[in-house]
Amino acid sequence: MVKTYLACISATALLLTGFGNLPGSSWAQTKPSSAPPKTAPNHPPKSPQQGETAKQLLERGNAYVRLGNLEGAIPVFRAAIKKNPNFTAAHYNLGLALAQTGQTKEAIYSFQRATRLDPKFAMAYSNLGAALLQSGKPDEAITYLKRAVALDRNLAVGYYNLGLALRQKGDVNGAIAQLRKAERLYPNSPETSYNLGLLLQQKNDTAGAIVQYQKALKLNPNYAEARYNLGAGLLIQGKPEEAIAQLREAIKIKKDYANAFFALGSAQARLGKKQEAIESFVQAQALFNKQNNPQWVKNSEQQIQKLRAAK
Repeated sequence: MVKTYLACISATALLLTGFGNLPGSSWAQTKPSSAPPKTAPNHPPKSPQQGETAKQLLERGNAYVRLGNLEGAIPVFRAAIKKNPNFTAAHYNLGLALAQTGQTKEAIYSFQRATRLDPKFAMAYSNLGAALLQSGKPDEAITYLKRAVALDRNLAVGYYNLGLALRQKGDVNGAIAQLRKAERLYPNSPETSYNLGLLLQQKNDTAGAIVQYQKALKLNPNYAEARYNLGAGLLIQGKPEEAIAQLREAIKIKKDYANAFFALGSAQARLGKKQEAIESFVQAQALFNKQNNPQWVKNSEQQIQKLRAAK
């Protein structure tokens, strides 16, 4: 059986679930990646030719993915499966394309088929777990992710996803242990460092969290969430001036970052910069209002009124 597996796909949520691949594809990456596939004009796909084999259809689907045309790839992978229902690579690549286009339920089914056809396919188990995690099913995800890392002890993305699943279950220490394993295997993932920072911050280890946010920013200087959390950590440490520098950078990257404006106002207030703080809280309030977040609209208003009342 020809195994032609596609490159990794990463979600872009705050807690990033990593999708991955196995070596063997033309642009394979065996490590977690924060970059989506390069995009190209979304040309209408050609109808699969009747005479094409399942392998040829798989190669065509892979070509669509390399062009960024995931919607075009999906029916081609399905045509390959129709030709050969036991074609593991076609089920797996279809799962990746479905996951990237937000069709998580369908992706789960495709990854399940891939694991049934190849019970030793570690990356398919990892992606199945990642898709279940995105579907809000951490218990099921943990089962498959443990299977993935048992099959491949060097599968960094499997440990990463397992760490995120354990965090959802409230097992902070377990989550940290798994993310540490992912970090040792692949130290160049800003998402791993960032999420380790969040977990350490949750344990009130502000100094440790700051180290992780700094690692994430060294790998990706435009990581707005890491800038924000670094600023918040510095503020907790009593370093408002340093915090302001990081929070301003976060806002440059993400101009509608309500939380960063709120933290910026807090840092400015601590330095006695009353008017600047009011302006930051007003901006935060407007953004929270736009996000339909009444609790933080109220919190912002309280800070504004407190500053205006102060002499």
